[in-house]
Amino acid sequence: MINGPVWNEQDLSREGVFPTVLAIGDSWFWYLKSNLLITLYKVLNKRQQHIILVRGANGAEAVEYTSGLVRSQIEWDLDAVKGYGKTLRAVFLSGGGNDLAGPDDFVPLLKPNCSAEGLPQNCFAAGQPAALFKTVTGALRQTIDLVQQKIPGTPVFIHGYDYANPNGIGFLGLGQWLQYPMDLCQVPRGLQQGLVNFCIDTYWAELTALRSHYNGLVHLVDQRGTLARDEWANELHPTPSGFRKVAKCWEPVLQQAGIA
Repeated sequence: MINGPVWNEQDLSREGVFPTVLAIGDSWFWYLKSNLLITLYKVLNKRQQHIILVRGANGAEAVEYTSGLVRSQIEWDLDAVKGYGKTLRAVFLSGGGNDLAGPDDFVPLLKPNCSAEGLPQNCFAAGQPAALFKTVTGALRQTIDLVQQKIPGTPVFIHGYDYANPNGIGFLGLGQWLQYPMDLCQVPRGLQQGLVNFCIDTYWAELTALRSHYNGLVHLVDQRGTLARDEWANELHPTPSGFRKVAKCWEPVLQQAGIA
């Protein structure tokens, strides 16, 4: 019996069912034991019946949705003949966090030495982080366009991120996502939360601009300012109760669109 999101497609075959929601995302959809989709499944199934098929991966970057194996899988899923296009009623997109996090991605956004800067936004290299998030939303736009090409009129739901806590805490040996890259660039610890917040707000502005191109087909979920510091399990992921809290931000958006 399907009683939660489906990460293993064979579960669908065993039960003889088809997905109504395709969720394409990063660790917010894949995080072990507790993630956003586990709670969203309960939200969706309060009054309706939905089956969520999950694609993407832990650590996925938004640009991976535009080519390679992930793209091929999405194209198959959306196809009305070969895949699940006939039963899908919505697509969820989660992405952008991993495009920023870690030394390889975050350090290039920053000035090499930010020790003398007094404002968070002054620590960024010229044109950043706006250029990064234009790339991210460009990748999301290609994914949205594919959805509309395959199953026109299907609503797409995208979330921004809340203000992550750059506290240096990782998960199962993974980490160095936020604090460490800023330390490498000598960003004063007192400015680091401000830098993260500036990134989150910049991404939200780019998502808002993206939505304007789709005449009501793209729905945004604003999660900013939702979590307290102790509701972050590490630098990138909420605690179980934190995920339940951000899922509440989705509920009115899903209800207004007639999905929940």
